Formats: sequence, C-alpha cells, structure tokens
Amino acid sequence: MKTSNCFIFLILLLFSCNREQEANRFTIHGQFSNSRREKIVLCEMDLKEVISLDSSNIGNDGKINFSHKPDQPGFYFLTFPGGRRIILLMKRGENLLLKGDLKEPSSDFTLSGSEGSELLEGFFHATLKNKIRIDSVKRALLSKEGSEDFLRFSMTADSLFFRISGDQKKLEKEFIDRNPQSLASLIVLNYSFGPKPVLTMEEDLSYYQKLTGLYRIYPKNKHVLFHLARVSLFMNNLKNPKN
Repeated sequence: MKTSNCFIFLILLLFSCNREQEANRFTIHGQFSNSRREKIVLCEMDLKEVISLDSSNIGNDGKINFSHKPDQPGFYFLTFPGGRRIILLMKRGENLLLKGDLKEPSSDFTLSGSEGSELLEGFFHATLKNKIRIDSVKRALLSKEGSEDFLRFSMTADSLFFRISGDQKKLEKEFIDRNPQSLASLIVLNYSFGPKPVLTMEEDLSYYQKLTGLYRIYPKNKHVLFHLARVSLFMNNLKNPKN
C-alpha cells in the first residue's frame, strides 16, 4: 500500500514539474504546405541587435517546432529562405500555431495561440495593403517618365503618396488607441513606412507618452525601459534645449 502511494506521489510530482516547465516556456508549432525541408531560424529582437536562438529544418511532414524560456515577454521573428520573416510577440506559457504555404512567398500565414503575435500579424496585413498602393503609384510614375505629362502626373503621384501615408498614420494611431496595454504597440509605434517611422516624437508625442504606461504592467521589460528612456531624453531636451 505504501509502495503504491509512493508511486502515485512520484507520478504527480513529475506531472507537476512538467507543467511548471511548460509554464516557463513558449512554444512555436509550424505546419507548412509545399515545403522542401527549408531551414527556419528563430531570432530574438534585442535592443540593439538580433540574437539567433535556434534553427531547424522543416520535417518531411511539413512540421517544425521551437521552444524557448524568456525572461520577459519579448519580440522574436522566424526567418525563412529568401528573406521572408514574421515578427512575433511571445511570452511564457504561450503555444503558437503557425500555418502557411511556402510555395507562394506573398501568401499569408495564419496564427493562433499568441495574442500579441496575432495583433502584429493583423497590423502587418493591413500595412501590406498600403504598401501595395504605394508600389502601384511608383510603377505608374515610372511608366510616365520621359513623357510630356510626366510633371503633371508626378504632382498627382505626390498627392497620392501623401494620402497613403496619412492612411498609414491613421492605421497606426488607431492600433495604439485600441491596444495601449500591449507591447505590440511598441512595434507599431516604431514601424518605418519608408525612410523613417510614420509616428515621430516631434509630431506625435502624445502617442509616445501614451505607451509609457506600459511600465505599470511591465516594470522590468527591457523594451519598455528603453522606450521610457527615449521619451524622457526627448522631454528633457525640450525643457532644456541646447544652444
């Protein structure tokens, strides 16, 4: 009887340890069609560098798995052959399921199991539509190069570029307004839709200040602390401008 009770206790202890280990890690399960056993790399986006964490080849069944134990919620991305990559926001205990077709580079991935990653994927999907609009105007402008009405069309193109940039700024502001407590908003805030971020501290300071509230939720997160330092430095420079 004592032996039986001891065995049950060990089983429960082992089960409890496994549950605790799972709670301290996040996992990524990929399921891809039309794969050729491509090599996928999992990287972490640190403050000033990209850190390669793990890599693996997709199995014959189209599946791939990653697991990582993060100190804090953070930003990661998976890189695929040809330069394609997907940005993720992962935290402990999350189990992300990622599905996609690797035959078509422009096809969408579907995500589930990670709220932050799903938010980012939705943002990038909407941003892609604006990028397509920009590329369409650029192609049309190039087709008019050297023609008699190039100057007139270039003025129209500038107006279209301005309108699309305005739509992108609206998209980013609305995202942050809806998700001020999500770290995903830091990615959106610093997203570059061209040579510089769409939202700048000079023109959109209120949105930078809004996300300093993340400190109350993530007081030890390095991305939040970095954001706080940037905003604080900017505010100090406003109060004490250099001659």
